[in-house]
Amino acid sequence: MIAERRDIRRFRPDSVPDDVLRRILEAAHRAPSVGLMQPWRLIVVAQEKTRIEVRRLAQRERLRQASRFDERARQFLDQKVEGVVEAPLGIVVCCDHGEPEVEVLGRGTIPETDVYSTACAIENLWLAARAEGLGVGWVSFYRPDDLRAVLGIPARVDPMAYLCVGWPDERPKRPGLEAAGWSSRLPLDDVVMRERWRDAPGSEDAPAAIDHAAAITARDRLDQLVKPSGSLGVLETLIERWAAITGRPPPSQLRAGALVCAADHGHVVHGTSLFDAEVSAQVTAAAARGDSAVGVLVRQGDHRLLVADLGLAGPTPAGVRDAKIARGSADMLAGPALAAGELRAGLAAGAALAGELAEGGDDCLVLGEIGIGNTTTSAALVCALTGAAPALTVGRGTGMDAAGLARKRAVVAAAIERHGGPLPAHAALQAVGGLELAALTGAVLEAARRRVPVVLDGYATAAAALAAVGLDPSAAEVLVASHRSAEPGHDTVLAELGLEPLLDLRLRLGEASGALLALPIVAAAGVLHREMATFDEAGVARAP
Repeated sequence: MIAERRDIRRFRPDSVPDDVLRRILEAAHRAPSVGLMQPWRLIVVAQEKTRIEVRRLAQRERLRQASRFDERARQFLDQKVEGVVEAPLGIVVCCDHGEPEVEVLGRGTIPETDVYSTACAIENLWLAARAEGLGVGWVSFYRPDDLRAVLGIPARVDPMAYLCVGWPDERPKRPGLEAAGWSSRLPLDDVVMRERWRDAPGSEDAPAAIDHAAAITARDRLDQLVKPSGSLGVLETLIERWAAITGRPPPSQLRAGALVCAADHGHVVHGTSLFDAEVSAQVTAAAARGDSAVGVLVRQGDHRLLVADLGLAGPTPAGVRDAKIARGSADMLAGPALAAGELRAGLAAGAALAGELAEGGDDCLVLGEIGIGNTTTSAALVCALTGAAPALTVGRGTGMDAAGLARKRAVVAAAIERHGGPLPAHAALQAVGGLELAALTGAVLEAARRRVPVVLDGYATAAAALAAVGLDPSAAEVLVASHRSAEPGHDTVLAELGLEPLLDLRLRLGEASGALLALPIVAAAGVLHREMATFDEAGVARAP
């Protein structure tokens, strides 16, 4: 049917029965549409007087366009390009763009999806007509405003196609323009590409990041449990995602390996924090001793904790893993925050630390950070990665007043003006990143390689995860957002990652505290999936 479809220009005068016409109109109306917007509107033109007026538009436009083809103008004029009057019917397929203030699901980023949906209706109509033995000829030789005037079409509606419909008086074996030597169909290999555009640089094949079969199995069981479909909300997405990463739903007793990376930041000389670098070391030491929030939550959940110094300005505190690369990052307003070697070392150190925790058999990796000034660094990194404005990414951090917030925004704006943006992930990390963020980026990449779920904490860990996804897009598949923090830029990052957080508690503590608080919810989701009865087991009738 598809291979035999032709653009028909010669028609017999026999009328099209009403039942046949209704079937092909019904086929058009059953076309897929984004957000079920159904933007097509179909005008059936049967009166010969109207068809004559439309043909006049087509003939006039045909002559106007002939000069565009230069030496092929005469060959163009020799082609029969319409059967508007010969065909007993015309069907004008229009796209009604609707009211601009009405939001349509799926059209927010690609407004033209209404046009694409209408094209699907045209194809449906054409194939249904072919199945009935009818011929269809697409006429595009008219100016939209002229056809609007003839048919009274509103300004917000675009007439996309005038289709001549009737019983064909020709059965061309080849497309008419191909038979006339005007053009020919391209070989399939000329239009099909694998993975990316043929001229784009390639990438190495990577192992699959998701287990599709396990995800489907988890989803199938969710559909059978005694509950309305989808009623567990985000937990259903979480269960399916966890199964896709690990091959099974979350365990009932969840044990995490918590990696907290610490470092200082050179831009604090510009007043981007209320505290100085010695506080970073003090908080890091408290975390390692189990005195801060992360230590309490790790003990409470029987998890494992690894606190590492990637770039504290002072000596590595007792009980903290010494993975120091440098004594803090450089001032991003004076030059790159990280030297090339420092960035490579940070990525490698984070991968090694994540690998060490993964070897311990934990169910997931929880990420956290400590570092005075790192909300400013995170904001700058998000700006550099996404092109977002500092007004959207910079928040109050550890409690800045209005003047402090203005200073932070000015520093981030100056850094982006100096280094540019958006930047590729590697360049963004080097320009405005931090040593702990580089390590967290490496940790995400290693966890993705091992197919270990990564439960993100707040803004800084999400910014590092966004950089990791920039380096390896498949890393996005292992990420779970624990919570939405009070930092305004966190929303931007979560949207970029396509993640919905499990909690919204206005936290801004860091140290992996939000991620650890979310773990009982993850475990509870696993228990529900495993222990709830199915409709059949509970003897409950399904919804019709």
